[in-house]
Amino acid sequence: MANFEIPASMYMSSPLKTVRGTSFIDHAHRQLQQFRVSALPVVDEDEQVIGVISRTDVLKVGRREANSRPDARLLAFPAKPIQEFMTPEPVTVPGDTPLSKVADLMVKRRIHRIFVEEGGKTVGLVTTRDLMRAIREKQIRHPLSQYMSSPLFTIRASEPVSMAAERLEKARVTGLVVVDDEWPVGIFTQVEALESRELPRETLMEEVMNPAILVLDEETPVYRAAAQASVMQARRVVTTRNGNAVGIVTGLDFAKIVS
Repeated sequence: MANFEIPASMYMSSPLKTVRGTSFIDHAHRQLQQFRVSALPVVDEDEQVIGVISRTDVLKVGRREANSRPDARLLAFPAKPIQEFMTPEPVTVPGDTPLSKVADLMVKRRIHRIFVEEGGKTVGLVTTRDLMRAIREKQIRHPLSQYMSSPLFTIRASEPVSMAAERLEKARVTGLVVVDDEWPVGIFTQVEALESRELPRETLMEEVMNPAILVLDEETPVYRAAAQASVMQARRVVTTRNGNAVGIVTGLDFAKIVS
């Protein structure tokens, strides 16, 4: 196994995109969409990080508010500040922390991002996508089958977007594989759920799914899968065996490799 004792600072993303805790939750939704990120650090008036707001948080708030309004679309957001819904005190590490320890923290806490601090300030962020880059560079050749999770969380292309959003929340996953005749034809993640905010709840998955799904044989080396996922900006890989979908490798599965 490759040595992942590289400092976290070498793989972190910087500078950070942030939101003020006093801004409304709808603003967090727009910023997440604009920057195409899964979470944003929340800062106070002095630009100090006081929390983190993720797509999961925003979707939970939007679903809860929409369910209290019978005439609402898929999601609705209350006129309340982000700091009421953020996760306070996000997990941070010093910049010289080995990448393997960062990945281990992700796996144990079941989180997809860890902030990097230097000199008492939050200066960067390491995500599971950054870990994929490390796997690609180290050319880890173990097959996907060694790390995949099974069974798949799926939804049919003919089912409504409201069912998909509910399934995301109940299963506590960030993405569903959309199937047609049991074959993967797309992906529905938190990104697509937020983009569907104004759509009627009965809108079909066929209309809102992302067809750019990465499907690879289970014997594919993980470094090749990581390389393709990075190019496609995918956070998960569907694995097949003899032409049948049998599992999925998620960001946290990639973190297990690094840890």
